[in-house]
Amino acid sequence: MCILRAERGWSIMLNWIVSHSQIINSMINLAMLVVWVAYLQTFISSYHRQTRSKIMITRNGVYSLKSRCLVCNMSSETIYLLSLLIELDTPDGHKSYPITEIEGFDASQKPSDDDVRSRQGPLESGKVRDMGSFQEMIAHALGEGEGTISADEQHWPPIESLKVRAIASYGSEDLPVGACRSFKVRRKESGWEVHPHTSEARQIRSRRERKELKSLLDNALV
Repeated sequence: MCILRAERGWSIMLNWIVSHSQIINSMINLAMLVVWVAYLQTFISSYHRQTRSKIMITRNGVYSLKSRCLVCNMSSETIYLLSLLIELDTPDGHKSYPITEIEGFDASQKPSDDDVRSRQGPLESGKVRDMGSFQEMIAHALGEGEGTISADEQHWPPIESLKVRAIASYGSEDLPVGACRSFKVRRKESGWEVHPHTSEARQIRSRRERKELKSLLDNALV
């Protein structure tokens, strides 16, 4: 009796499968499609993470203005540094200055890499470039704005904060990429100090911001 019932159950199930075979096949194909789409999306996301640019901006040494500003390429490929901008917040407002070229500086004021006479140039993956001290960079920016370069902080206007913005070309990208990092500037009895606002540089990857970088570069050529 039990065997007959089992055979009857199997027969009913097989008949149901045969009668609904098209629906079952469609569901299986749909499930396989979902799996492959999820796999493809994971692969593309992983590929983008590995190939997109990442530029680090940090400082080396103590918190004083003597500390060096370092730009490191953490991308998987070489980048070409196109420009370096410094933005100063003072009681007179917010001002931005290009400090890419370092012509006119004494040898002691140039970045520590003797082969570099400009802050522009290729930077291989995992490499670091010394952009000079924060004191030199601020003096350069103030010189651009006021026509003179003074390395003496006593003659500087009050500076509340500064932002360093690095602009680069990366791979076959049609728009420049970049990164920026803000620093709080404090004036103490022992001298000026710079303290980063965030733990690392903010990457500039959105198309809108990258178009703005392109406009900055174009305006600098006018």
